[in-house]
Amino acid sequence: KMDCDWELSQSFTSDGQGIRAACVLPCNNNSTKENGGDWFKLVAGSQGGSLYEYSVPSGNLVPIEYQHNHSVTAMLSFELFGQDDTNKYYYATGCKDSTIRVFDAQAHQLQFELKGHEKAVTSLDFLAPHFLVSGSWDGTAKVWNLHTKSLVSTMAGHENTVSVCGLSASSSSLRVATGSAGIAQGNSIRDHAVRLWQVTVSTGESKELTKVSNDHEGPIRDLSFGTHNGELATCSNDGTVRLRSPETAETTATLVFVPSEGQSDHPPMLLSVASMQNNGYAASAEDGHVILWSNNTTTILRHAQCVWSVLPLPNGDIATSSQDGTLRIFTLAQERMAPEQEREAFRKDAQDALAKKSKGPSADEIAKLPKWEMNALTKGRSEGQVQVFNKNGVAIAAQWSDASQTWIEVGQVMGTSEDGGQIDGQQYDHVLPIEMDTTDGGVAKLQLGYNNGENPFVAAQRFIDAHVLPQHHLSEIADYIRQRTGNNSAPTIGMEASAGSGGTASMTPVSPALLLDHLPAKGYKSFELSAKTGTTALEKMVKKMQEFENADESIMSMVQSLVETLGASNRYHASKISNEELTAVKKMLSSWPSAQAFPALDLARMSVLHPDASSRQRTNYWNEVIQLALQQCNQVTDADGTAAMAIPMLTLRLFANCFKGGPGSMEAVSGNLDSVLTCAE
Repeated sequence: KMDCDWELSQSFTSDGQGIRAACVLPCNNNSTKENGGDWFKLVAGSQGGSLYEYSVPSGNLVPIEYQHNHSVTAMLSFELFGQDDTNKYYYATGCKDSTIRVFDAQAHQLQFELKGHEKAVTSLDFLAPHFLVSGSWDGTAKVWNLHTKSLVSTMAGHENTVSVCGLSASSSSLRVATGSAGIAQGNSIRDHAVRLWQVTVSTGESKELTKVSNDHEGPIRDLSFGTHNGELATCSNDGTVRLRSPETAETTATLVFVPSEGQSDHPPMLLSVASMQNNGYAASAEDGHVILWSNNTTTILRHAQCVWSVLPLPNGDIATSSQDGTLRIFTLAQERMAPEQEREAFRKDAQDALAKKSKGPSADEIAKLPKWEMNALTKGRSEGQVQVFNKNGVAIAAQWSDASQTWIEVGQVMGTSEDGGQIDGQQYDHVLPIEMDTTDGGVAKLQLGYNNGENPFVAAQRFIDAHVLPQHHLSEIADYIRQRTGNNSAPTIGMEASAGSGGTASMTPVSPALLLDHLPAKGYKSFELSAKTGTTALEKMVKKMQEFENADESIMSMVQSLVETLGASNRYHASKISNEELTAVKKMLSSWPSAQAFPALDLARMSVLHPDASSRQRTNYWNEVIQLALQQCNQVTDADGTAAMAIPMLTLRLFANCFKGGPGSMEAVSGNLDSVLTCAE
């Protein structure tokens, strides 16, 4: 292992939502390194469904108008030669809504959609001259013809989630590699496999050429083919990268990660792997590590949060997509390195995150724990439940005994889980996020509590019971717990995982969840419609407007049409809002008295979150609306009752949503920032 020569070059932050993937696009023909222009562009997709364009090295950020209705989970750029022999650059997005979307690289306009997968599309690759390969949670890989915008072939029979990699293409056939996540067997995940396929273009027939199973010790998360060295690379939850023959899929070499002092001995889950220009490889990990293997050395780039993907860049640099909502570029070139102050701040954030895992709870955190001398008043919920108490200023862990109906002291808490916290007042060593798709097309963000030493299947069953989920999720959730906590053998409470019957207590510490006390927050605060109550809220708003004498029929007909569009939030990517509808909102703000204007402010703050309403073409509109809102806020002293309270609150919510909305509203509110801040004061 060598000292890190790679240094931070640039950082781009979007809306604070986690960035799952990014791709590289060329700049226009008039912008070159020689004439002082940008070298290339990066487009990143966020978990909020947004797209952002970053120019390198200028750092210009341009929000892209198109808004996905779900998380962007994969991205890919490619040069497509048309049937008229002209070429043009495009990029594709894979989304959690199971749809692939193709955009042109210059105007970022949606060109067409590819539908056929049944679950999230999480892996994309391109095979020249015009084939796209996709992998999905639905257990299939698919090949698409981009000229005809049609499905060529489906490769089925995989073990759950599929990652894909294009190997070669001819006029008659394609060769594709796939990796699968495996299936639950008892307390382990097995049958994860690498397959090589041959696809006949004319008939769509797919033939499995070879299959290698279980040489990784965990699910396969990504594949990469190095055209410069002819090797196929796979990465896995087991923390390794395996280099393979593209002819047989058999392993030729294994790249491993050796933890540094103070880090977990359990290898991190590798989420992505990429082949680099220098014959090396880069991988990103869930615990924030980026590992680079090159010239018989291993380099570590530590991030404070999960790194979803790593992307090699045309100039030899690399880009990382992180859960903290930041896209970062790292370089070996001295002239491209960020100022030392910025690099030091990045290193400090990563070091602080690492230190949080190894230090014990602070005095303030211990003081908030329940007192040990009062433990008799706290009854455990089940046999083996772990609870942390404050015993004479020291954090100690205790285990509940159903037989004796008492807490049994296990040991002192000596460290802290980075993800420890509380759920419904109960302390857990780990609070793990789980997203569940809902019937209305949204996502329910749930939390699962797990204590070290607990059987993962017990914790999974508790979670299923609490949220009334289908029982078939049990093995899937238990495996997720093991992956996130490093618990592959479900060790007994109070024992080291590798210890026998004479093991000693070694509890992973618990740190009570801490709330942010000060601004700035990590992302834009927004005030959106609730999936459950949105329609009701809009109906109440319309009813309130109809009570006012100024609510003439022409305005209310436009309002009714507008709220119908806003209520169908799962159609935002396809629906449009007319100029007449928006003009009705502006007219209410400008002509209605302050005592009656607050429903219009509420409607404006909801409208601005629609991607069509807040597009760049409507910058002037939102500038006028913001000016009217500022006037309403300044005149609030003339109002009383409900209006006196509602107008300032709704005005500030409108301003917050303008930052969350599209490029038009963002540009408008940014141009009025001084007045907005004065209003907030």
